[in-house]
Amino acid sequence: MSDNESWIAIKNGDKEAFTEMYKAYYQFLFVTGFRKYANKELVKDCVHEMFLELWNRRKLLPEVQHVGFYLKTYLIRKIIKELARENQCNGATKEEEDTVAIEHSYEDLMIQLQSKEEMKQKVQRAIHQLSKREVEVIRMKFFENRTYEEIATLTSATPRTIYNHVYNALKILRKSLNVFLVTCMACLQ
Repeated sequence: MSDNESWIAIKNGDKEAFTEMYKAYYQFLFVTGFRKYANKELVKDCVHEMFLELWNRRKLLPEVQHVGFYLKTYLIRKIIKELARENQCNGATKEEEDTVAIEHSYEDLMIQLQSKEEMKQKVQRAIHQLSKREVEVIRMKFFENRTYEEIATLTSATPRTIYNHVYNALKILRKSLNVFLVTCMACLQ
């Protein structure tokens, strides 16, 4: 069943379609909300409340062309309203809200830049583990989109030799980069 068919089914009270949509979109919505607001509990609560509101108001739901975009927009608006409500309860001023938003965005930017730089350095270290021939073959294969036969002709080697160079280079890169990714994942948990 497509998203649009599921949407119509939900509007008609189909609990199974609702459950499937929840399962299909929960992770996407959580990640989207968390990336923007970095408050795990708030985002989780808003996602759950959003789906509850959708179910309770299912007969009033509008026709939508892109269910994912609708849900994402709904969630972001819900989070913004919740943050505004919390700020009113805490007595925060508009200036304080703007400062927090700017600081949060700056922190996110710095983390992203640092992560990109770390990944770039890791890729460079992994590439330095390759022989000059392997680097050359990888460049031709993946950046110039050449076939094994074309590379073999250009380098005066057999296609099988080129295939072996690509295989060995990818094995080295995969091993080096997987260690990095596993380390990153461990740090996030």
